[in-house]
Amino acid sequence: MRKRLKISVPHFDNSELLKTYAKTLIGRCMNPPEQDMKALLQNLPKIWKMEDRVVGTDLGFGKFQFDFQSEEDIQTVLMLQPFHFDYWMLALAKWHPGNSQAFPSEIPFWVRVVGIPMAFRTVDTMQSIGDAIGRTVALDVKHCRVQVVVDGFSTLCFETTIDFKGGVFYAGEEASIALRYEKLFGYCQTCGSLCHKEEKCPLKAPATASEQVKPDIREDNGGWIECGKHDERARSYKGVLLNGTGNQHGKERDAREYYGKGKGKMDERAEAKWVRTADRGNKKHYNGKGKYNREGESARNRPIQQEEAKKVTRRKKKGSLWIIVRRRHYK
Repeated sequence: MRKRLKISVPHFDNSELLKTYAKTLIGRCMNPPEQDMKALLQNLPKIWKMEDRVVGTDLGFGKFQFDFQSEEDIQTVLMLQPFHFDYWMLALAKWHPGNSQAFPSEIPFWVRVVGIPMAFRTVDTMQSIGDAIGRTVALDVKHCRVQVVVDGFSTLCFETTIDFKGGVFYAGEEASIALRYEKLFGYCQTCGSLCHKEEKCPLKAPATASEQVKPDIREDNGGWIECGKHDERARSYKGVLLNGTGNQHGKERDAREYYGKGKGKMDERAEAKWVRTADRGNKKHYNGKGKYNREGESARNRPIQQEEAKKVTRRKKKGSLWIIVRRRHYK
């Protein structure tokens, strides 16, 4: 094992340096791989509406600092917690000397407690719940809410049971409760951690081959699937070919080919339709006289039909297009 380099710094007076950090907030990205630090430093002051009074710096390892001009601005920002960026949580605290490497890691949440029996919605009940999930800061008994400060490196609890030892009209059974964290973004649904995505959870079983090739669903664009866009375009393109509805340029091109080249033929029969030469088959049929023709017609019938077509059609030039005009004949 390679020996790590250890550097010792001699004693020096840093009292003046510490004074410059009196109006500094230190922050931490709880999931640095998923959070853009450069965008964070640019946008957080805009969110706080303090662009001209705050300067941000990247400290590395997912940590950052903001230097403020007044203590009032610092307290205003801290009162707006919790913060999140790129759909993952941020830990933010005022700097003070003697911090550990894990600083900052505390995040305040308002937690709504669901399922408390009406006879036990008291201050003692809410205080006990708050102390169990973190450090209790404030209580809102009327709306069954408790404000707690939790460690961002610990896992969150979303469901638990509570046992009431005293009280009237209660049989002593456990009551199941649910905890709803307000303004919570980005957490592992397997273990409740704020530091990694669910697919990277160490408690989750390894993904199978079929799960590894599953398309990436972007939950932040409404569950939109990247590959689905191309499939939809392909289906739309196929629909144009099947239904014969192309774009305007395609229609104009077809019109020039049809009218300019005169490739249509018309039959006097009721079910007669215009047929383009390109759409007809090229299969030849044997006529029983040692000759082949294109459409199974006999040689004696073809001149008659061609003569009838000449009688009932004529071409008239209008502008730059040739228009086929059909004459009406009465018996």
